[in-house]
Amino acid sequence: MDRIDGATLFVINLLLLLAIATFIWGASALLVAALIGTPIVLGCIVMLSLTAKA
Repeated sequence: MDRIDGATLFVINLLLLLAIATFIWGASALLVAALIGTPIVLGCIVMLSLTAKA
């Protein structure tokens, strides 16, 4: 069985943290996560597309 890589483990931890925060603080935690996470994810996509070879 293959070992899980660091990026996948990080994303799983973020999703678990988001689920726990939503359980504790409700839907406002989802809104805050979306407002914070959207620019970060878009920045990651742009940086990955700039480093990709055509």
